[in-house]
Amino acid sequence: MAAAEFEIDYDAAYVMYVQRFADRFGERAEGAFVKFGKHMVKNLARPEFERRLDTYVRLHKACKKMLESGSTISDALVLDFDESAAWIAVEAPNVHSMFRGEMGDPRVAAPELMRTDPDENAKTTEIEAPHLKVTRKS
Repeated sequence: MAAAEFEIDYDAAYVMYVQRFADRFGERAEGAFVKFGKHMVKNLARPEFERRLDTYVRLHKACKKMLESGSTISDALVLDFDESAAWIAVEAPNVHSMFRGEMGDPRVAAPELMRTDPDENAKTTEIEAPHLKVTRKS
């Protein structure tokens, strides 16, 4: 399981990944390599996708924790985070936006697993898409 504060719905996440990949690169054979930004990535099979998604969520959490605590983030961590996002066909947040606290939500690519127990699903979760901006008036 991923190092996340929520349990990932891997079935839904994989369906979303397949759609994002096809939208960006068209129909490609499993294992075919493509260029995503600065990174060469391949069309992932389900088991490898899960490992890559876990890495993305873990690095997202690490970056967010460092930003919230005021720690300095190394260039190597930023590059690893950017590459992990590319592997799951997600645009990583801009580093400058990260420092302004606009980290986004990893659940955009890794949706939370919904439980069959009605009490567990009673809470609602708002997911913020990193590519959408909301303007708030004071």
